Amino acid sequence: MQFTIPDYYREFTCIAGECPDTCCAGWQIIIDDKSLKKYRKVKGSFRNRLHNGIDWKERAFLQNGRRCEFLNEENLCDIYSEAGKHMLCDTCRKYPRHVEEFEGLKEITLSLSCPEVARILLEKKEPVRFLHGEKTGGEEEYEEFDYLLFSALMDARDYVIEILQDREVAMEVRIGKALAYVHDFQVSLDKGELYRGDEIRQRHRKSGFSTSFLTKWENWTKDVESSHTTIQKMWKTIVPEMEVLREEWAEFLKENLQPLYQRGEEGAEETRKAFRSSYSGWEVQSEQLMVYWVFTYFCGAVYDGAAFAKMKLAVISTLFIRELATGRFLKNKGEFGIQDQIFICYWYSRELEHSDQNLIRLEEILEENPIFGFCEILSII
Repeated sequence: MQFTIPDYYREFTCIAGECPDTCCAGWQIIIDDKSLKKYRKVKGSFRNRLHNGIDWKERAFLQNGRRCEFLNEENLCDIYSEAGKHMLCDTCRKYPRHVEEFEGLKEITLSLSCPEVARILLEKKEPVRFLHGEKTGGEEEYEEFDYLLFSALMDARDYVIEILQDREVAMEVRIGKALAYVHDFQVSLDKGELYRGDEIRQRHRKSGFSTSFLTKWENWTKDVESSHTTIQKMWKTIVPEMEVLREEWAEFLKENLQPLYQRGEEGAEETRKAFRSSYSGWEVQSEQLMVYWVFTYFCGAVYDGAAFAKMKLAVISTLFIRELATGRFLKNKGEFGIQDQIFICYWYSRELEHSDQNLIRLEEILEENPIFGFCEILSII
């Protein structure tokens, strides 16, 4: 079994009680079969507490005020302290590790929903590199796994990351170029013309970030409503469709976005420019976020063919985080730092990535709703 990890993977160490938030609150923790069997056999003084803290029908830990039954006042796990590390279920033992599985390959990332992972990623200055290795065993066979499509997706993703990490070019232009390339890749995929992959990449490499490309971009977006209006419509389309994992999320969106949009188009644009001018870290951080989303989800299109929807997810997520950061910058009267950015990123990730329902629904909206068309997304970059 081959595996791939980002180069910052081994930098992560859980900071436990020092964490500004906890991974044991806000969502249901499902228990794997092997751990359930172990829990049934537990003996000693901790047995009753453990058994009474599990919803055996739902196969999950009970919650008190949306906090795991075993999360104590110091934000530490009583199962860990009372029964030992080996008694943690798969979810708790592996988090924040996120695994995407393909035949013969596991891609393992660290989830942005963890505050410490968000810190590591957002403070990283160098372009992310990916490390490859191999472990014996653990191989699974997938019925009708499309190796041809998977190979094409891997090549496409490599090129997208190459575009996103070209620091000779402004980040907004890189994002637009990557989006345009994947749009063309999806067209060839839909037509059953994967053999054109090299040709499409060469065409995009040749046009690069030229004046010709920027002129096309301008023509593509000339009939779209203003970016200010478009991004508001995007929020209004998505938010009502999403499962809310934390009740505070709705208030968080309101307090960070409403003051920005109440300023009107001209006032909001002034704030956006002021944020980008004041917060110099955004250029590199937006690159790291884009690479994170693309690496984590893009090749999953081998199972549904929706490469462009996954690229849209990366772009929209990064731009939504930028918009939330701009709103927080306004709310804080021009004060905005790395801790603000960490907070926004892990909160956004928790609401999106810790709900399969939200991930699935978001991709459906991105594919089906015209407000998330190619030109519309280009207009807000």
